[in-house]
Amino acid sequence: MRTVCLLLSLLLLGTNMRCLVASTTQEDAASTVVIYNTRDPESQDIADFYCSARGIDRSHEIGLTTPTEEEISRIDYDVTIASPLRHEFAQRGYWVITRDMMNRPIIISTQIRYAVLIRGLPLKIKECSSYSGDAVIQPAPYGNRNAASIDSELSILGLFTPQISGVIRNPVCNNNPQTAFQAQIPPSLLFVGRLDAPDSKTVKAMVLDGLKTEREGLWGWGYVDLRSIETAGYVQGDRWIRQAGEALRRVGIPVISDDLSDTFQSGFPITDASAYYGWYTENIDGPFADPFFRFVPGTVAAHLHSFSATTLHDPRKGWTAPLLVHGASASIGNVYEPYLGFTTDFGVLAAALTAGCNLGESYYMAQPVLSWMSVLVGDPLYRPYASLAAPESLSPSKSVWTDYRRIILSHQGDVLKSAADLVKRSEDTRESLYLEALGSAQMDGGYYAPAETSFHNAGKIATDPRIQFRLLLEEARAMEKQGEAEKGASLLRQGLVRFTGAPERSLLLSWIARMDPIKSTPTPNTNSPSK
Repeated sequence: MRTVCLLLSLLLLGTNMRCLVASTTQEDAASTVVIYNTRDPESQDIADFYCSARGIDRSHEIGLTTPTEEEISRIDYDVTIASPLRHEFAQRGYWVITRDMMNRPIIISTQIRYAVLIRGLPLKIKECSSYSGDAVIQPAPYGNRNAASIDSELSILGLFTPQISGVIRNPVCNNNPQTAFQAQIPPSLLFVGRLDAPDSKTVKAMVLDGLKTEREGLWGWGYVDLRSIETAGYVQGDRWIRQAGEALRRVGIPVISDDLSDTFQSGFPITDASAYYGWYTENIDGPFADPFFRFVPGTVAAHLHSFSATTLHDPRKGWTAPLLVHGASASIGNVYEPYLGFTTDFGVLAAALTAGCNLGESYYMAQPVLSWMSVLVGDPLYRPYASLAAPESLSPSKSVWTDYRRIILSHQGDVLKSAADLVKRSEDTRESLYLEALGSAQMDGGYYAPAETSFHNAGKIATDPRIQFRLLLEEARAMEKQGEAEKGASLLRQGLVRFTGAPERSLLLSWIARMDPIKSTPTPNTNSPSK
């Protein structure tokens, strides 16, 4: 049995370790079942497509006859999903089952680690107050709530519980990364991922883009969207997202962060987005909602919100489905209100992914509870950063992304210690990325004056108008951070002459009003005639 040997503590302490639970593609395929709905005409087609793409034997497909609605009852879940799957697993010899002294079934070994749920299967189990024929089972346990995602409930399929499960601690999630952590993966635990989206075309693109990314690499900016919130009970979310940005930076992925209380605002230039972690609005907004916006193929993008995945079939509702429609290959969401402490730790997730773990392993390391509200949408076998181990990922000639990564790793993943080399490389290549990435790291580290200089110098050599505009905003924000908001507003007013498009102008005026509200307030016209 594979183990999670000290992985999280090593990753979060900044150690550049490969994922210790990583296995070969053949082993992953052999330990995967693919589950579809026989009532949905497209469901088996997607299952066949996925098996062919991943090299999974089609004998590992399981067809269930279950409702096609996204939300079902607890009875429907038990009768049409849980019970038939347990029967199939036992019948096919996937599970070796014994019984305890109370004659309850116990799994002592398993051939299956991953379960891939295909579009067409239900997504969530609605609240239930009483159930189970003539026996009444009271609502379980946490806050009198027992609704769940199908996926999280199936993670504990091997516990054979006929009752409403409620919150169950995830045995492979580390809640204290500063301590040594070694968790044996229970044979009863399934790593569940879902291939789902508003349409089958998007689902197939998620799979194909992931496979291509594993071969060619995932290159681009990481974007993290903070709230700068200090309210008790919420500060944890900011910390997770900040740690996600730190994990990306450590492996040489440049990061742009926004610590304003709003999400990234409409008009903010998001270019070459290869990762996104943010929060907190109900529905997709800002530049990500632009109909023409697209992520780099292979991107993992996740937005923390209570109902981010309340549906996966509406391309405009929540965040999870819209992010996929805009080109992300994987996302994470919540089907109901989960409470912040029971949601996925994006910092652990990003650290595990960049260490080379696949999506399923990374998610389960980062998800504290099971039988609850969370859902992983994407191919659980997908390794977004598999190519980082290849020698060409450090080639200065391959691309600006690999060259930047080479410089950062030559300084043990510390962007600030790489400053001199980044400045020199920017001068040699006339490429603004080196300085913008440095400025962003300086800003996040609290070094606002050096950040202002980095952004200013990057702006002088940038040639793409979108990047020039972003650097103007970042330079003004560095001024604001230093207590020079009026100076920042003055710089933005100059930008009104250069950047005249409606989205840019609207964003500039919004920022000017924030930095210099007195001068932005219209002066009353005292010469107008009185009524």
